Amino acid sequence: MPMPWPKISPVRKDSKSIALLALFSAMVIMLEAYPILGVTDIRTVGPFTIDPTGIPLVIVLLGLGSFYSIIAIFIMWVSIVYRGKMAGATFKGLAELLTILGIVFARKITHRRKMNKWTEILIWVVIASLFRSVGMFFATLVLSPSFYGATFEVALADAILYFPWNIVQACINVIGGVLLYKAIPIELRLQAGLGENISQGKAVIEELEPDEIPEARNIGETEPSEESG
Repeated sequence: MPMPWPKISPVRKDSKSIALLALFSAMVIMLEAYPILGVTDIRTVGPFTIDPTGIPLVIVLLGLGSFYSIIAIFIMWVSIVYRGKMAGATFKGLAELLTILGIVFARKITHRRKMNKWTEILIWVVIASLFRSVGMFFATLVLSPSFYGATFEVALADAILYFPWNIVQACINVIGGVLLYKAIPIELRLQAGLGENISQGKAVIEELEPDEIPEARNIGETEPSEESG
């Protein structure tokens, strides 16, 4: 019998997690609403731009879980639609969702396997890039005619044109998100309750080297994070 959703991916209901979701979602909205051309918004081909919007989404995935990362994507989608860009919101929302799903799938493959950090990140990057680029290739064939009235030939040309840029964007999202998440001090992660299914530092301790574990355990005992719902 298949396990119910909460058993597979528990949804955290504590106020600290909700506050963190609001914080990272606000970052995503700010990056989308107030882009800095050439810095946080680099135009490539057509309407396609490279931006760091997906980095906070990856941090939400790693710190709060897959359910909250999907909620953050939905918030991003709503913020873009609110500005009257339904087509852009659909393309962007689907692309970020495919990237997150790719990371989730990659984590299932690498979970508890013996490999160094960089090999694991490389696997995440490859799989997330495939999910995003291939998924958006076929999505463009459907969405371009729907939103812009493009012929199949034009939609196919767009899909081919955007394919490598979706790979680049996925790489930026995964590498940037993972490295920034890992850069957060262990003590701060424990106090903030960051870590999927975290309970008194358990999730963070599993990521540490053996010589770091005693110190982290003491932190988890003195300042336990709130239990997820």
